[in-house]
Amino acid sequence: MEKKYKQPFVSAEQEEDIMALTLGSSNATSFRNSMYLRDAKSKMDKSLMRISSGKRILSAADDPGGLALSMRLSNELTINNTIKNNVENSKSFVEMQDTALKTAGDILTEMSSLQSKYAGTTDTSDQAIYAGQYRELQAQLGSMKLERFNGVSLFSSDASTSTRIYTSTQGASGTYISLANLDIGAAVSTFGAASYSAGVTISNTNAASDLTSALGNIASLRAQSGGKLSTLGFASDFLASKSVGLEAANSRIMDADIADESINYSKYSMQYQAAAAALAQSNLTTEVVMDLLLSINKK
Repeated sequence: MEKKYKQPFVSAEQEEDIMALTLGSSNATSFRNSMYLRDAKSKMDKSLMRISSGKRILSAADDPGGLALSMRLSNELTINNTIKNNVENSKSFVEMQDTALKTAGDILTEMSSLQSKYAGTTDTSDQAIYAGQYRELQAQLGSMKLERFNGVSLFSSDASTSTRIYTSTQGASGTYISLANLDIGAAVSTFGAASYSAGVTISNTNAASDLTSALGNIASLRAQSGGKLSTLGFASDFLASKSVGLEAANSRIMDADIADESINYSKYSMQYQAAAAALAQSNLTTEVVMDLLLSINKK
């Protein structure tokens, strides 16, 4: 006798449950949960990298426009700092010039004093002492024109040339400060201070008016160097302020807000854990369906 297959009895409630579960080759819920898991993991990792690096933009894909602006700001900052360093070096050069000119003025003042002392005594030994010191100061004054700073002469007799110190990021088309050559040799030549001859003595030919004239020339040179030093100082202050502004602007674009990123990391971490739990749960769907079918067949 042929044995007939008996179809298991399925209630309406069980049929509704079975219809809600599938055994097909596609598990949309698992795929969606897997997508959410990957997305949360990617965001969590990126947030952690921002915290560890301190940078908001980790790649061009994060903010193409912001990265382009940051690159331009960084380039301008580099140029600005280079110009600022050049101005600072020029300040050092002019400061050294001023120091040499101050020393020359002090020497002239002392020579004027020695001349008065020489003329005010008849003691030949005292006069010899004054004359010897006078010659030494004269030689020292003459050697001032040979002074150098970082291999560059502080003074030059070629007054027709000057050095341009650019003070803007526009280069040759921008603003600059012109440093003219200062000729200390010509400034003190009125009484032969450039002569190194040991035979030179204090005489009436080097009148007090000559020393006064030379001192006035030195004062004029100091005024010129002082004016350039002041101008360079203003330029340096502006460039320093500009560097701070450019650095701050670039920081606002590139740097990460650690407080915000810490909050984001906590949020993405919770999303990651929730997505992982949901994915694990959705992967149990097939097992639940099989258990349900087996339980139906047993009835």
